[in-house]
Amino acid sequence: METRIILLIDDDCDDIAFFKEAFAEMDDRFTLICADGGAKAIQMLNEMDSAPALIFLDAGMPMINGWECLKLLKAESRFASYPIIMASTSQLSSGIEKARDLGALAYMIKPWDFKELVFMIKLICAGLDGALQQNLLDLELAMPNHFFVF
Repeated sequence: METRIILLIDDDCDDIAFFKEAFAEMDDRFTLICADGGAKAIQMLNEMDSAPALIFLDAGMPMINGWECLKLLKAESRFASYPIIMASTSQLSSGIEKARDLGALAYMIKPWDFKELVFMIKLICAGLDGALQQNLLDLELAMPNHFFVF
């Protein structure tokens, strides 16, 4: 069984810990690796032998913020096809539109409830075997105020 790498790009220690706890609920097919900022993520991606199955990208980071990181990744042919879900605590429509315009696959409002995060991650990761778009649409239907698919 092939292990799928999920990359979380986030500078917030609490959010990283929250995602790590949620991924502990997943089966062994998924491994979460973390980069604490955009520059570190780009360095890690350049050093990786294979593409991550999915990237969760925090919008609000210092230095290279999520928006700049998304723009850089989508401009680089090697990374342009990587599926990226923007993650933020903001529900502003301008942020959601910006994520869409810059090429993110979806935008998720980071849940405060652990069970909600586990639900979201399980449904997203289950789609990585070929039904990602459908699973994202299912998640958008299940959580219309927390998840937006483009």
